[in-house]
Amino acid sequence: MSVTDPPLTARRVSPAFSVSVTAAFLGVYVALLPATSVTLALRVQQIDPAGKAGSLSLVLGVGALVALLAQNVFGTLSDRTTSRFGMRTPWIAAGAVLGAASLAGLAAAPTIPLLTLAWATVQLTFNILLAGLNPVLPDHVPSAQLGRLSGIVGVTTQVSAVIGVFLVRELLPDLHLAILLPAVPCLLLVGAFLFVLKDRRLEPGQRRPFRLKEVVGSYWASPRRHPDFAWAWVSRLLVFFGNFTLANYQVYFLQHRFGLSQTDVGTAVLQATLIGTGCTLLAAYAFGALSDRMGRRKLFVVLSAGVLALAHLLAAFAPGLGVYLVAAAVAGVAMGCYLAVDLALVAEVLPSREDIGKDMGVFHLANVLPQTLVPVVAPAFLAIGGGENYVALLVAGTVVGAVGALAIQPVRSVR
Repeated sequence: MSVTDPPLTARRVSPAFSVSVTAAFLGVYVALLPATSVTLALRVQQIDPAGKAGSLSLVLGVGALVALLAQNVFGTLSDRTTSRFGMRTPWIAAGAVLGAASLAGLAAAPTIPLLTLAWATVQLTFNILLAGLNPVLPDHVPSAQLGRLSGIVGVTTQVSAVIGVFLVRELLPDLHLAILLPAVPCLLLVGAFLFVLKDRRLEPGQRRPFRLKEVVGSYWASPRRHPDFAWAWVSRLLVFFGNFTLANYQVYFLQHRFGLSQTDVGTAVLQATLIGTGCTLLAAYAFGALSDRMGRRKLFVVLSAGVLALAHLLAAFAPGLGVYLVAAAVAGVAMGCYLAVDLALVAEVLPSREDIGKDMGVFHLANVLPQTLVPVVAPAFLAIGGGENYVALLVAGTVVGAVGALAIQPVRSVR
């Protein structure tokens, strides 16, 4: 495929491509998400039980900062890669191998400073992988298939969370193995996708120079020139901020609110993840197909983000684990609807066909910045009333997420 191909080509992708790219994303998140949802928090708790909330905020914040810087640079480099294997393949392959190796460092780190360094390395290597993988859908998938396939790819985060949490529960109390083993499906599934991918190739004569200003520019897309992309970016930033207030502190919230042990909290997280994922899968397929049929994206973003905020509010005030699981089901439906249209909407408002890797990196900042901001602001809300005020944190996240639902309305080029 040449870089001169028109954006959103009309050529339909094959079932083999659809299955393999979905499996590749699944493998990436099976390796990465168990750490963000369970194992990293438990490792912090092992090392620093008295100051676990503050230490977790430090580890997450530094890692998110590395992720914030990494993907844009490597995405821009992938736009200029002239390898005979293609533009994205070298970064996908290198990121998968280095990412798997970095999890070994995370499992072995004995102190909070070394754990912080290890998590930063994990974020760096997996963002090299994602810098190559994220542009694949805009590179290859036509608009007529984009809603449904982006919805399916979008829910890989939910499915992989179920698989990852299940593996963790089965492997605990061996926390080292629980961190390491998820790297295996990542290597296998990403490797299988590379055999299917017919990557775009860039001829050396078409490569633009990579200068310092290109590094700086990799973090920016002009809101004045590309207002629709800017509003889509702001919307995702706010929605994901609200989502991470619960996701990052779920283990500690459940332990504090319901008095769960380390073993019991793993089971509770698995139950919530299973319920939420089941609802997400059904909703993503249904709403993705409906969005393609109606030719509308914004309506689904507004509805889903608003309902997601309400689900988090219900979780914050849940009087028991049963109500918390109901909130997980409602959040699952909302997230499925959101993921079904979010990537499709973004692919249709990308500023440039030649800079897909860079622009997807810019958009990825809306995923990463909340991971940086939430650990920074969380201690202030947790300290309200004497400490461990997780309700205040979740309510703040709910408000921010609701604003994010409204921020998509000014987008004009997509219905």
